[in-house]
Amino acid sequence: MNPSTKCKLGTVTATGTFRMAANGPGGVVKYSWIEKDTDPTTGQTIVTVKNYTITVAAGDTAAHSVVTDSWSPQSPGSEQLVFTTPGYSLQPQSFSCR
Repeated sequence: MNPSTKCKLGTVTATGTFRMAANGPGGVVKYSWIEKDTDPTTGQTIVTVKNYTITVAAGDTAAHSVVTDSWSPQSPGSEQLVFTTPGYSLQPQSFSCR
């Protein structure tokens, strides 16, 4: 790839919310934002993982917001929200350059 033809995407921002199951035990919810794009100079895939935790009270079924993720990719790629505790992942959301 020619570095002079950089992706003109600007900033990608991702948000989300989750709810715990009714009558759940509560506890620590662990999740990650996984960002993927490609280094335009080397062609290698860049994967960045940002980890977060939220503590939820037992029986709490309210909507909880995850930390908003914001980054400036170098090429078309994807972003994925993955909950590790309890385990659940959403499909990666792809984006392309303008």
